[in-house]
Amino acid sequence: AGARVTVGVSPHAPYTVSGALYEAVARWAACADLPIAVHVAESPAESELLDGGNGAFADAWRERGIAPPAGPGRSPVAWLDAHGVLGPRTLCIHAVRVDRADIERLAATASSVAHCPLSNRAHGHGDAPLRAILDAGVPVGVGTDSVASVGRLDLLAEVRAARSLAGLDALGALALCTTGAARALHLEGAGALAPGQWGDCAVVKLNGEEPDPAERVLAGEPGGIVATFIGGSDVYRAHGAATTALR
Repeated sequence: AGARVTVGVSPHAPYTVSGALYEAVARWAACADLPIAVHVAESPAESELLDGGNGAFADAWRERGIAPPAGPGRSPVAWLDAHGVLGPRTLCIHAVRVDRADIERLAATASSVAHCPLSNRAHGHGDAPLRAILDAGVPVGVGTDSVASVGRLDLLAEVRAARSLAGLDALGALALCTTGAARALHLEGAGALAPGQWGDCAVVKLNGEEPDPAERVLAGEPGGIVATFIGGSDVYRAHGAATTALR
């Protein structure tokens, strides 16, 4: 805790935050050296709002006496970029409705992506082009969105879903919740067990006979977590588990 806790700003999404407010938040975050997290390119309704002032979100705006964005239309990613939001300290959550130009824009601005496959499916928004995003060099970590979206928060289930989309091997999939996620969040001391790292990890019970330990970790369930360590000290131990601090 302490110096490891980072405060950031999270102006929710283009369908709830105005362009003017995004610009103000982006300027303030840059001056204060704070990271930004924003939900973007999640649904067709969001794209319709920004592309032509149409769709369910546009109707909701008009019902509240708010004029939808005027043309020319832009994709949600391009719209955020036009308002100064994208950049190395920006985490774009979802990024489902993105095309090649959007992905190139994310890469060019050194923005990161939080991929939430189970939430995207639960809401019927479809699947993000994860393979193309990774191939473009965009830092990616998996997320859950929220318990309201997916019911049970299960990071390994999210990783398994992401793996099926991108055709990753077991280690590549696990990177989405370890080294890749740390890179996406700019956490230089996290993501791996190595000299100088924070010593954060979860101990997972391995079941089955699969010879590849990475595959067995991926198959894990929340009930199979034996212990959790933060800064080398255990903060959770399953009943009856014998663990000691990491050194």
